[in-house]
Amino acid sequence: MANKSTTFQKYDRNRYRKIYPVTRYPASLSYRSRAEVIVESASVSFLKEDSKAGTLSNVYKSLPTITLGVSTTDTVGEESNVNIFISALAINSVGTVSFTISASDKFTGTVVLQVLSVL
Repeated sequence: MANKSTTFQKYDRNRYRKIYPVTRYPASLSYRSRAEVIVESASVSFLKEDSKAGTLSNVYKSLPTITLGVSTTDTVGEESNVNIFISALAINSVGTVSFTISASDKFTGTVVLQVLSVL
């Protein structure tokens, strides 16, 4: 699987309109890219569990890049000492991505998914 990349160019939307005001409007900055970029975020709550399944809400052409972050309110630190990983990742013919997040031990907390796909 090849990694894709893209660059974003900054442009001012107010400079593309033909108006002649007495006072100049501040810049209305926006970004453009040559490729389609999908950014998605989701959170999955664990309650004394070691595995959780879910699906992403956007439609993808190929498997996206997914990063995981863990948040727990454990003050002792016993439940925070777990490894979180994606044990299953699949895309169906429609383009929805299903995933299974597993932990090395049962814990209570929230796992945040950050998804980035460059098409």
